[in-house]
Amino acid sequence: MRLIPDKDNIRFYRGRSMGGTFCLGDCLRVAPVSLIDVRLGDVVMYRGTNHQGEADELVHRVLAVVPGGLVTRGDNNPCADTTLVTADNLLGRVTHIERDGKMLPVRGGRLGLLRSQIFHARQPVWRLIKCVVRRPYRWLRKSGFVARVWQPSMVKVCLITEKGPLVKYVCGRRTVACWWPEKGLFECQKPYDLVLRREDLAN
Repeated sequence: MRLIPDKDNIRFYRGRSMGGTFCLGDCLRVAPVSLIDVRLGDVVMYRGTNHQGEADELVHRVLAVVPGGLVTRGDNNPCADTTLVTADNLLGRVTHIERDGKMLPVRGGRLGLLRSQIFHARQPVWRLIKCVVRRPYRWLRKSGFVARVWQPSMVKVCLITEKGPLVKYVCGRRTVACWWPEKGLFECQKPYDLVLRREDLAN
């Protein structure tokens, strides 16, 4: 999971590694914490390397505390991270998320770890379902049929972050898509990707 930095210990979520716990566009509230105060199951932010090999700020859940640091894993990832989180790269603990205009606590400790384990137990079933529906869903998206019969009302919200502009598309109170123009990055939640296309973003 990658973060788009903002001020005052707030980060905008994007990515998939913490999917199920965080949603696209969630505002994460991060509080400073020392390594010795981190508990099993806490969600921590740290400096690391993303899947593209770039230095980045990441957020994962703590699976174990070992002499060299913290063993972490994204709630939506199959395996634990290969690099430990240490006092040198630990940035803080995620305490709350702001979603749909509400401030929600992020479960850490034993309850957070239990939630993560239950989520992982369901993953094989979800992977099977995704495998079955992937091809017809792609065909449906490419056909443009849904966009002709379903046009949800969306609000376009433009934000300025430390890494450049961020455009959020909000349906009701829910962020359904994020667009980073300078990087050409676009992420959209299903089923809104059936009606919101990358080529429409410049409009």
